[in-house]
Amino acid sequence: MKITIILATLFVLSACAGSTSEPALIKGGRSETGRPALHAVRDNQLRTLMDRMDSLMQERFMTELQLDVERRKYSRQIAETAGSMESTVDAIIASMPGLQLSATEKTTFQALAGKLREEIQQLQLQAQQNQIDAIATSVHEINTTCTSCHALFRKLGD
Repeated sequence: MKITIILATLFVLSACAGSTSEPALIKGGRSETGRPALHAVRDNQLRTLMDRMDSLMQERFMTELQLDVERRKYSRQIAETAGSMESTVDAIIASMPGLQLSATEKTTFQALAGKLREEIQQLQLQAQQNQIDAIATSVHEINTTCTSCHALFRKLGD
């Protein structure tokens, strides 16, 4: 019984060893069958797939004209948002009497609010003029001013 299983296993293994998915190559890139090697046959498929990949990548990336349209759109949105921010700063300043600040705190609060208003106006102007490279710096300055004010006065609103 064991010999039969061993012989059957050897037979299956020898049959599997004799069949390969790719024929052996000889000179000139051809297989023993005279047909082109598998990689040569697949070459056209690979080229077609690479062309498709290139097409997909190009669809994903915008042209310079499309990028300019998007930049102008976002610049308009940034300018509009900056306008809303300026209105919010005005509302914050208007709430100052209810904060019960000392004279020194009022001076500091007004100075920070004034600085914030100027930074926001600068951002709005940059956005209206499509000065894309300057916008990030202005937003950083606005964030710094907000953080400074919050560090000093946030506890008053709690």
